[in-house]
Amino acid sequence: MTSPKSERGGFPAARWVAAALVVLALFVVMAAAERVYVYEVESDVEITEDVPHVPGISWRFGEKLLVVWVPRDVAPGIILFTNETVPVRLYDRTYFLLVVPADARPSHRAEAEAFLKTPDGTYPVVFRKPDGGIIDITAHSIEDALTILKGMGLQPEYRGKAELIAKRDPDAGGEAAAPTLPRRPSINSTFDVYGGLYFRETPVTKTGLVVIPVRGARSACRNVPYAAYVGYDAKSFTLGTLIRGGTLDADLIVKVYKIQFGGNCTFLGSERFRLANNTRYWVSLINSTASVDELAVFVMLDVRSFSGQPRVGVNASLIYTRTYRYGFEVGEFAARAAGGFEVRREVRRVVIGPYVAYDGYVAQTASSSLALRIVTQHEDGTCKNLQVRFTINGRSPSGTYIYRGRHLGLCIYDVYLPNIWEPSFQTEYFYAKAFGGGLSWVLDFEYTDGSTPYVRSIFLRNADAFRYWRWAEQWKTTPGAVDRIWMYPFLSSAFELYAAPTETIPAPGVYHGLVTVRANIVGQMYRAMLLISGRYTHPGSDRAVYMKKAEVDIAMPLSVQRLDAVGDYLMPDYQLSSIALPGWVREAFDVKRVVDFILMLAGVVGRVAGLLGFATGEGLKSAGDSVMVQTLDYYTARITYRRGWYTNVASDTIIVPLIIPSLYGRDSPTELEITRICLDGICSTPGLKAYVQPSTGYWTTFVTPVKNWMFRAQVDSIIAYETSMR
Repeated sequence: MTSPKSERGGFPAARWVAAALVVLALFVVMAAAERVYVYEVESDVEITEDVPHVPGISWRFGEKLLVVWVPRDVAPGIILFTNETVPVRLYDRTYFLLVVPADARPSHRAEAEAFLKTPDGTYPVVFRKPDGGIIDITAHSIEDALTILKGMGLQPEYRGKAELIAKRDPDAGGEAAAPTLPRRPSINSTFDVYGGLYFRETPVTKTGLVVIPVRGARSACRNVPYAAYVGYDAKSFTLGTLIRGGTLDADLIVKVYKIQFGGNCTFLGSERFRLANNTRYWVSLINSTASVDELAVFVMLDVRSFSGQPRVGVNASLIYTRTYRYGFEVGEFAARAAGGFEVRREVRRVVIGPYVAYDGYVAQTASSSLALRIVTQHEDGTCKNLQVRFTINGRSPSGTYIYRGRHLGLCIYDVYLPNIWEPSFQTEYFYAKAFGGGLSWVLDFEYTDGSTPYVRSIFLRNADAFRYWRWAEQWKTTPGAVDRIWMYPFLSSAFELYAAPTETIPAPGVYHGLVTVRANIVGQMYRAMLLISGRYTHPGSDRAVYMKKAEVDIAMPLSVQRLDAVGDYLMPDYQLSSIALPGWVREAFDVKRVVDFILMLAGVVGRVAGLLGFATGEGLKSAGDSVMVQTLDYYTARITYRRGWYTNVASDTIIVPLIIPSLYGRDSPTELEITRICLDGICSTPGLKAYVQPSTGYWTTFVTPVKNWMFRAQVDSIIAYETSMR
């Protein structure tokens, strides 16, 4: 019989439990009430994924100092594609807040990589992946940052300005490395690939455990619903959180699983973090060693309390290691800007974007040929020198340049970006994917005397804002074998366009277009797929004008003879709607054939009757939508879509399956090149490369048939693209 007394002191077990609960409650209160000092830091070290730690200190985040991004300054600017004037925040990776526990006692014997000089003393600093998981927090201001910290159970005290100064190696050179020119991936090369995972925004309506489901129709694990597929060879994994509509006190829980043969998963471990808004977390359990096996993640919240109607958004950014072996695993992404925009106001900042940050960015392949003409009002008959600073997403710089103006009644500045700064692009792409975000340029400009220009108009040249090579899916390949998963559909290449009319007029409307090339399932009649989208939108209005005409020229090193195409509308609910002649048009054609026959019998076959019959026939044809193929030469075909004058389909997108007989039975990849795109008269020559996988040569099965990097009518890897027209 178990004694109700303890072995020492004779206290009843219930009293021991009560005492333990009191101690635990006191510990929680003490932890929640922890005082911290907040310093406004100027740094000569850019902070990215490795964050400052102070050796020897110990608090709830280990030795780590919390990094909180705040804007270096806020200035009026315009979102160019919507013509909205808004305060544009400019962040800087050398300017931030550092949060230090008030009772920090660092080890001064530790080797330091930098020193934090504050009004309260100097701290030795080293840089590494974060203790306690949190990489950084983003706030709108210092006041907003203090509010976020209070919501995390801290008592922040702003202590003034500080400096973070790197310890210099006297033998190290003082010059920064020159920008690396982008390169096309070569066969058998190994590189880093950046991508994302996406979870559904989830309302919090109760305390306790709340599951954050993965987006898509399929869990990566048969025995774990809502798990997200990570896959093989992931070397870094970061989660980003956004909270809207309310507040909550909760922990973010990440469980990591190994995917077994057959689809079931075994639990490997979990990590728990204090949930905060606009915050990134490093998940250490997903790394190069662990992801030798195929991995999956499951995300949930442990909610203690909430107010309002909070919704929690979670996304993830990953870095994979991939080897390019067979020639079809990569494609291209290009984001294009064109057209003229009337401004007529004093402007310090311009935002160009956002563009989709398509998954699969291959490191060291980014480029930009961004070019624009800025027209300003002259001052006293002179044109001052204009200084322009380019930043990616308003966070990382890609160069500052000075341009001279030409006086032609107004001041004309031809501005161009000589080269993109690749480390900045990598940093901001990886950051954006953690929040499901996109890519933008923020141009910060002023006269060299510090004054703000009055901008009349801005003309964007027809050039790439962003361009890079991309890995087609999370899947991998191995030497000497191609996994069966590559038989299934995947996105190869994509072209995104923002444009406005060439002549600037107030609120002219902005055209947004998208063309993607997708490889279809091996063995399908339709071997490749075009997705073509286009619409005019008008600033301040919900009105949209859907695409009326599109032309896409495709070239390949094979014959395009007998290439054929059909088309379906992609509806807002992602269902396909057939592009076909309206029923009354078919009936009218029957009537026309009868009339033509009567005219022929009556002997009315003159020129007027013939032209009238032709015109009537063409008019009837143009009432309905059409997709046509024209052979331009042996290697090039043009696919043309026209919306009929009678059509009133609420869709801005068509899916065009392509029958390409010369691809049948191919045992090697085929390169397709999009040589020309015209969307409602806005034309570009992108030279965009896309690849179709071979029809034979699949021997191995080692990847779970789950995909995450495709959207718009494709959520499951084993579903072929289909069309209602046969």
